[in-house]
Amino acid sequence: MADLIAHLESYLGTIAGGSQGDDTTPSGVQVAFFGPDAPFAGVTTVVTVGLWRRHLTVAGDRALHQELLMHVPNDDYPARAAGLLFQVAGELVRRGAGLRHGQVLGPAGPVFPGSAMTALVATNPGYLPESFAVNRTDSVAIVLTLLLPITTGEAAVVRERGLPALEGLFVAEDLDLTDPGRADVAPG
Repeated sequence: MADLIAHLESYLGTIAGGSQGDDTTPSGVQVAFFGPDAPFAGVTTVVTVGLWRRHLTVAGDRALHQELLMHVPNDDYPARAAGLLFQVAGELVRRGAGLRHGQVLGPAGPVFPGSAMTALVATNPGYLPESFAVNRTDSVAIVLTLLLPITTGEAAVVRERGLPALEGLFVAEDLDLTDPGRADVAPG
């Protein structure tokens, strides 16, 4: 784990806090908070730590060692994001399967109170350098997967046309994807 922590801190700065979850949290999984203002002003990054120890499968029987992260506004969102990450980590452990790039979770109810975001999509951590996405330790490669909150309409775009189509809409609108109150870009 020291290798993972060193990797995270080299991009996000020193860990500012964390949580061990509750009795529903998978054993050995915690979250770490980086920020405020990491990787940029107004944002806290919340990352699972320890999920990588679980041997998850993806695309049949391929092994995946994965950690999850979210970038959220500095105010009351980091604690809520930690709860989401614990919930998703628990589901991955129960299924024994990791998240594929472009996989959509939901839609369900609002991801955050008062937000139109109802789903999450697994993607690369685009606000960080490409070298952040995989931490190669002596024993395994740990894939760092961003869970990006999206709307029901945006989830439909991903399911019907793929993640690149949604990313194209995001680029065209030049949105702050860390803002849970951002506009829906799905064609209405």
